Amino acid sequence: METATTRRRPRTNRERVEESSLRLVNAAVELIAEKGFERTTAAEIGERAGYSRNMVRDRYGSKEGLLESLMDRELGRRLLPDLRTERTGSGLDRVLGAIDDLLAAVEGEPEIMRAILVLSFEAPGPAPTVRPRMIEIIRGFEAEMAENIEAGKTDGSIAADVDAAYEAQHYVSYGIGLCYRWVLNREDFDFPAAINDWRGRLEQTLAP
Repeated sequence: METATTRRRPRTNRERVEESSLRLVNAAVELIAEKGFERTTAAEIGERAGYSRNMVRDRYGSKEGLLESLMDRELGRRLLPDLRTERTGSGLDRVLGAIDDLLAAVEGEPEIMRAILVLSFEAPGPAPTVRPRMIEIIRGFEAEMAENIEAGKTDGSIAADVDAAYEAQHYVSYGIGLCYRWVLNREDFDFPAAINDWRGRLEQTLAP
């Protein structure tokens, strides 16, 4: 017998909107990871989410409007905090910890990570709204790496003659290269293994 305690509370309009927004964003992530932002249409996103072909335009105005929500929700609230965790230990520990965080994101949220990477490579062309944020993220990682390397030189965990600015720039560029290879050839490129190999070689390069 149904009672007041077992009866499910009707969802509020806000909850229904949040659920539909999440489904649309998840559908967009899937499609972008599969074939990129440019080739994904607003109609496809609506249909993949289980709604009408016009749902994206009715809710966000365009797929570009949904893209803003995707970047805020998935990158800003979900993925980026995992990639930028508060790190402790020596300077070398913090440098290597950033690679560990990348590996955790690739293994734990592969579709979101892949979608974000595909968008970053489309930023110079069909996804220009992503470009300023990606530039900011790259600059932030590079500055953070340089700071951590300098800290490692001070605490003795990193060789004193290491050029922090050069190594930080090389770190970011190499990481982007690995990401591109994964986006380009997911089936034949073992991204987690490449990340682990990168971590080992970087540790040897930086250690005193």
